[in-house]
Amino acid sequence: MQLDQQTIVVVMVVVYASTLAISAGLLGALRPSAAGRLWALGHLLVSVAGLVLAANASARLVYVSAGGAAAFIAGRLLIYRGVRVYYGMASWDRTLAVGVTLAALALVGAAGMAGGQARMHVIGYGSLALVAVLTVVTLLHAYDGRRSVGTPLVVIASLIHLATHLAGFAAGLAGNVASGPFYASSANGILLVAPLVGTLLALFGFTVMAMEQVIATNENGARLDALTRLLNRGALDKAAISLVAAWERHGQPLSCLVIDIDHFKQVNDRHGHHAGDTVLKLIAEAIDNSRRASDVAGRYGGEEFCILCPHTDEGQATALASRILKKVRGIALPGESAAFASVSIGVAELRGGAAGVEGLWRALFAAADRALYAAKEFGRDRYALASWMAPSTRPVPGDVGDSAHVPGR
Repeated sequence: MQLDQQTIVVVMVVVYASTLAISAGLLGALRPSAAGRLWALGHLLVSVAGLVLAANASARLVYVSAGGAAAFIAGRLLIYRGVRVYYGMASWDRTLAVGVTLAALALVGAAGMAGGQARMHVIGYGSLALVAVLTVVTLLHAYDGRRSVGTPLVVIASLIHLATHLAGFAAGLAGNVASGPFYASSANGILLVAPLVGTLLALFGFTVMAMEQVIATNENGARLDALTRLLNRGALDKAAISLVAAWERHGQPLSCLVIDIDHFKQVNDRHGHHAGDTVLKLIAEAIDNSRRASDVAGRYGGEEFCILCPHTDEGQATALASRILKKVRGIALPGESAAFASVSIGVAELRGGAAGVEGLWRALFAAADRALYAAKEFGRDRYALASWMAPSTRPVPGDVGDSAHVPGR
């Protein structure tokens, strides 16, 4: 498919003016997503570069062509950086900056040489092909379990870019290029139209990915406690209802740990709420790092936490309680004295006796809460089991630490 120069310019202006308007709007809309901002900014830069090259199609200023090609590469590298940020990888800021600088210098150098147009095709299309390969490989292999509706669209778009860039690279090596500027110089319509289609497809795919990420973040924000990043009370209650319903259906054991920070009020009173928040976050981290993947942990309110342990009886749950006690004892409290944090833990197993799923959940939590207060009565920094509450079987609660404490809750 052959196209004349005027048709090439019209197609480029229409497509890149459209993507410029879209990416400019998305730049503001995708602000909550770090990857989305990079994708929008990258497409914005690509769109500006495309319009510059289209405007230069008649003048055929070779250095303008080199600058436009460098801007194309910079835009594609920004988009690739967004892919890495999306998947939680190092963003390669310095490496990408160096790559753009070297490509720009090489393009400018090639522009001043004999046969510069072919050299620019080799450098420009070769660089773009490399970025396309990196993008495809990252999309296919570097994800952390997330699958997005937009990802296949971006992969297809990147493969389109890769194929056309390799064709442009080969044309440059063979010296089979027209005398016009980079990218707008080819009379081969496929080399022009295909990457434009790929650009539109990629912009749509990246937008879908970014919006999915924003929605997921908002959903997590509604479920997670803002300070500790554990489940909030509403989300914990919802998870508990589901686990209790599963217990009713299958009869597998279900245990609950209720955890309260010892003397937390004194930390707030003596050192301020900012210090108290720091202690809360450190203890929440210790709880989160102690639990199994199947356990559900949340902040129930104030300085109180709760963990639900499916397929775990009361005795097995004491292993988790011991791990938490040991981890928390390593958290230094604010102040000059060598004091360390501690928690008291109540452990209970769901045994029935209440009506309905919600009633069973309230009964389970109440049993663990009673055991928690027994642990406090016996000196704190330990756990107690709900099954010990009967007077004839009530031993001293377990896993006593050696932390020194002053009287108080």
